[in-house]
Amino acid sequence: MHKLSHKNRRVLITRPQAKSEQLQALLLSHQLYCLSYPLVQFSSKTFPQAQHFVSQADIIIAVSENAVIYANQQINDWPSSAQYFAVGSATQQQFSLLGICADSPENATSEGLLALTHLANVQNKRVVILRGDGGREYLAQELSRRNAHVDYVETYCRELMPMDNSYQVLQWQQEQINTIVVTSGEILQYLWDNIGEINQCWLKQLSLIVPSQRIVTLAENLGFQAIELSNGADNESILKILLNEC
Repeated sequence: MHKLSHKNRRVLITRPQAKSEQLQALLLSHQLYCLSYPLVQFSSKTFPQAQHFVSQADIIIAVSENAVIYANQQINDWPSSAQYFAVGSATQQQFSLLGICADSPENATSEGLLALTHLANVQNKRVVILRGDGGREYLAQELSRRNAHVDYVETYCRELMPMDNSYQVLQWQQEQINTIVVTSGEILQYLWDNIGEINQCWLKQLSLIVPSQRIVTLAENLGFQAIELSNGADNESILKILLNEC
């Protein structure tokens, strides 16, 4: 696949607003043209048993930055005796801000977590997974298969944002967007389903930057040809792809 020169990149960012704004500022500081159009937003969700589950846990796993941020709003006492794990470096950093040391895999996915040595033997361990409502079940299923006792603590909700197809796509085309950053399969599928059949042909021609092999597979099944895999969903990893540094 021929990569675009970073000088020719014209980037559309679809990630949630706060992250989108951070990435936009980072790209602009490197003279990369970009537009921000968040397709998902988050809000707090009360989980009455959050403190109880966390206090009883042997292992606490956060699958996103928001999982740590929103959980911390409901948890007053993080147990010092628990082992902590984060799906990626940005999530690991959120734990660090709370004074918690968490392990994180190089491969920032559920599969990467499950490959960590410290999660190989979890028999009879009480595992709490911090996440939003819904999402992949693979991590919990595999830990349960390893005979761990797994509970979810869901402390935030995702809401997909409405799309004004005709106006937005026309704007993106006029701005000569040629690259799109998509950091979840849910966002990619939502964009595909709502952009309209005519515009799907245009969308498939864009260079697509995604953070996991799972989303690569989804994109390939939708017909995308130019798919670039970043080393994670954090902004620095995305920037490296855009600058052709990896």
